Amino acid sequence: MTGVDVLRRVRPQVVPATRVALALLWLVWAVAAWWTAPRAATLDEARADAAAGRIVAHQWADSFGETLWFGRLRFSLDADGVDPVLVWRTGFGRVHYTLIPDVVTEPGPRGDVVVEPNPADDLRAAMPDSQRGTVLPYFAPVLAVVITLICLAILIQGPAPKLGTRWFWFFLGGLPFGLGVLLWLRAERPWAEPEDPAPDRKTGQPSRYGGLTGLGLMILGGIVISLLVALRRGLPEWLVPSALP
Repeated sequence: MTGVDVLRRVRPQVVPATRVALALLWLVWAVAAWWTAPRAATLDEARADAAAGRIVAHQWADSFGETLWFGRLRFSLDADGVDPVLVWRTGFGRVHYTLIPDVVTEPGPRGDVVVEPNPADDLRAAMPDSQRGTVLPYFAPVLAVVITLICLAILIQGPAPKLGTRWFWFFLGGLPFGLGVLLWLRAERPWAEPEDPAPDRKTGQPSRYGGLTGLGLMILGGIVISLLVALRRGLPEWLVPSALP
């Protein structure tokens, strides 16, 4: 029995299992990313968590940023106390952030400048340096990278796709939240054997969506998803974190 024959016999069992495993990995990533996404809070809530000893790590951030599949915070790690965002993680793995108001300066009675106390000074004193460290867990982004690498390996080394070219699925895989990966798992080989697309009128060969089509759909899909995410206003913070891109 040749190696090809072995692959033909094993493939019907391995392929469905791989498809289910990747789908489950995506589900685990989605839950982990949703749970650990930074959620807006107030200074009073930060003080309450600090007083109750629930804070296990904190950082001072300067802005929001984005990484693979999900919104993140960009940390400056400066110790000068001027960063406008305080981020902290509790023992349950929840991450919160609050915006620090600007320090108020007012002219004094003799023309001098009166500087109001920094509203976050008490928090800085309540959070020892031993708690200063990485706030956002690495599990979700690392899992997203693992899923991406597995899908890329299958896309490159596996059978040629039927619905679209390899470049089509490469670009479409860039949709936010890993939605392109879900579409690929649902629609393409090696997960199923769909019917060949209708032949092209000019060449007579089965037509497939090309890389430019995938790039266009990725851009269009990203815009649509961004608009849908923007409509989250009014939804509770625990359900849809405001730190989403």
